Amino acid sequence: MCIFRPRSRILTRDITGHGLNEGFFPFISAFLVASISPFTPASANDALLSEEAFLDELPIVLSASRLPQSPANTPIATTVIDREMIVASGFTEIPDLLRLAPGFIVNYENGYNQAVGYHVLSDQYSRQMQVLVDGRSVYEPSLGGVSWTDLPLAIDDIERIEVMRGPNASSYGANAFTAIINIITRQAVLDRGLMLKSNIGSDGLTEGYMRYGGAHKNMDYRVTAAYRENNGFDDRYDDMQVRLITVRGDFQLDLDNTLMVQLGHNSGSKEDDDVFDELVPDHKKQTYSQFQQIRLTHTLTADQDVSVQFYHNQNKNINDFNSTPVAALGGTRLYFDERVTADRWDIEFQNILKPAKPLRLVWGAGARKDEVVGPTFFNTNRHVVNDSWRIFTNSEYYLTDKTLLNAGVVYEDSDTGGRNISPRASVNHHFHKNHTLRLSASRAYRDPFVFEESPDYRFPLPAPNNVLLFDAGNIDSERITAREIGYIGNFPRVHTSLDVRYFHEKLEKLISFDKATFSEGVDGTALFFNNLNSAQIKGVEVSASYRPGNGNRINISYTHQDIDSHDMGGNGNYADAGPENMLNALVIHDFKNGYSASAGFYYLSSMKELSTNDVRRAQYRTDIRLARTLSTARQNITLALVVQNLFDNDEETRLRNNIDRRAYGSISLSFK
Repeated sequence: MCIFRPRSRILTRDITGHGLNEGFFPFISAFLVASISPFTPASANDALLSEEAFLDELPIVLSASRLPQSPANTPIATTVIDREMIVASGFTEIPDLLRLAPGFIVNYENGYNQAVGYHVLSDQYSRQMQVLVDGRSVYEPSLGGVSWTDLPLAIDDIERIEVMRGPNASSYGANAFTAIINIITRQAVLDRGLMLKSNIGSDGLTEGYMRYGGAHKNMDYRVTAAYRENNGFDDRYDDMQVRLITVRGDFQLDLDNTLMVQLGHNSGSKEDDDVFDELVPDHKKQTYSQFQQIRLTHTLTADQDVSVQFYHNQNKNINDFNSTPVAALGGTRLYFDERVTADRWDIEFQNILKPAKPLRLVWGAGARKDEVVGPTFFNTNRHVVNDSWRIFTNSEYYLTDKTLLNAGVVYEDSDTGGRNISPRASVNHHFHKNHTLRLSASRAYRDPFVFEESPDYRFPLPAPNNVLLFDAGNIDSERITAREIGYIGNFPRVHTSLDVRYFHEKLEKLISFDKATFSEGVDGTALFFNNLNSAQIKGVEVSASYRPGNGNRINISYTHQDIDSHDMGGNGNYADAGPENMLNALVIHDFKNGYSASAGFYYLSSMKELSTNDVRRAQYRTDIRLARTLSTARQNITLALVVQNLFDNDEETRLRNNIDRRAYGSISLSFK
């Protein structure tokens, strides 16, 4: 009952004649002008050195095409959230970091279920995005999406997050649908010695973190252990306690061969309340997750290598309870058992080649097995299995010295999605050494997850009046066709980079709940999944980064979008569920002598509230972080104060997930 809640697959909006709020556009314009203006004049020699230093700071993107590329060469718009931004944000939850990328919406279903969407907010499971950790998919095969709190991952182990804004199935297959997020953790060699950290603050926030890294012969290793708890939101029964441990080993077997091994475990106790269903009493549930990952890489030349990766994920949700008394049954309490265990095994081969000077390519193949056990959801004690395999290739080819062609395709065959081909092509024209125009088009699919493909959820009553959700036959994969025109510019003399993107996305066969007359239904009807709806999203994203050096930085992004949808029924009332305007800004300043400060501003225009039909007003949020670092020859100590929602902007909704003003203190000690 607490898992099975009808809600929309993707939320859209029909917008006509609604532009920016009066007075808002001048604010954006002024901020953009400020962000690309130099603070002080420079001499010719200083300017040249400054340009070289600025260009050296530009990131190399690893995930967009599986080939290391500069942002100007990628076939898809990509945002890199680096370690400096992660620390300066003051965020303690991984999903919140995605507020720093253009077009992303972060919301909460309760104190531990975070919802993330790109352009639109579908539901808490983020089913239409592919999320990777070091190239390992953390998409749950049972109910779909990502359970962020259950990831065996500490935020302090993250080196960077590469966010591909748009479909990228040609690189990562099904579910690389609206966006792809690759969380890249720090190599073990970067974390030598002992590090201790604690965060304590509002709403019962208590976090403890310990990391130790060392080396033995040809191996660098890191062990991380963490504990996290909070009291959730006011007026909600949604406390959580989470414990996790991860181990990473990087082995240099010889000059040409490296081996990476990672292990992780997460266990948690969480509270669930009756907000969605009055039959569900306040009760506690347990969650467990673990993973094992191994990757062997053989270097052929500086531009060529071969790698093999294998990983296994397991997620367990132990959630069983007796309902509140049912009046229609004379006050009887019904027993619900919503325990689910999901396993995923995946193996993949990849080969990067450079057969000619103007050509680089990567190709590979992989196979995957998903197994899910959930007797209540599938009406069987047997494993429900989804087998799939894929073959992919991506290439970059210089048509001329200034024009680069990126092309890629993946062929997939799965039990739930059938056979699909997802192509992508882009042309990147460097009309100046620091200015690039990109034209791209792609198609991608989202395969139904196991519960969408084979549901059989029954009310705990004697048959025949117990069917709530049934399998009405095979459903098709969701499909997206995307086109974009992009501009990437670097202005070294003013330490500024700019990324502008016009996008048009057509989403078809979106999966939603439908109703049918069913002889065994509790009220004569039952639900099933169906390809009911479609949507078109078009808009503009602008990102600017000003980096004068010396620890100072401004990152700002703005998104404007129009969403139109065609709803054929079910729970497909998609109006107002994507904000028309989104803005985020992060300012970092180093005061020297160990003092630093940062401020983040996040704005969303009005949109539909997660999991309800309420339209919530525009949201403004401002966070600040003040820090002092003391360094000696043997240790570093960092003290920080973080205040979130500084101006206490009221976000009260029917779900009562009001992020009021919060503050926490942090202390970290690093021993060299």
